[in-house]
Amino acid sequence: MIGFRLKLKKLSDGRLMFSIPIGYKILLLFIGTLILVSLIVTREEGGGSIFVRENTIALIICFLSLMGAAYHECWIFDKDREQIIHQNGLIAFHSDKIERIEDLDRVLVSQFIKGKGVGASQAKRSIAFRPIVTLSLQTKDGRSLRLENYRLSHRKKVAATARTIAEYCGITYENQITSGEGL
Repeated sequence: MIGFRLKLKKLSDGRLMFSIPIGYKILLLFIGTLILVSLIVTREEGGGSIFVRENTIALIICFLSLMGAAYHECWIFDKDREQIIHQNGLIAFHSDKIERIEDLDRVLVSQFIKGKGVGASQAKRSIAFRPIVTLSLQTKDGRSLRLENYRLSHRKKVAATARTIAEYCGITYENQITSGEGL
């Protein structure tokens, strides 16, 4: 799976932050900038436009890389203020959603089979039907706040992250990974 995984880190002020690693954003910014600079440097003599049909794929990759670098997603756990802030969107235009820690019931690690409905048989594994581990926060009123999805092979790291969040927030940690796949 190509992409990033949110990473948990402790901030200097004692809060926890579950966010996109800065190294991933820097890599995307570098790729986008490199493509853009190469398109400008290699354009036709006389200052021709970079917006020509031959550059379509390079421009799309450049645009996606720069948008990926500008994308912001993080969960900030602040037990002093007893709140969790979820931010996502482009850097300058992200939204903030605030949840009260007291409204949380538990941190949940669960599993489902991608491509199959709930309750479907889990006996057959294939590329199309692969097990996915979900890290989520469950509220007392029954809502589920999904933090991240992972491949089954990352279940131990997911459990460690979930335990850290649960201990920090003072709420229950629950693991619902099916038998034989548990932690």
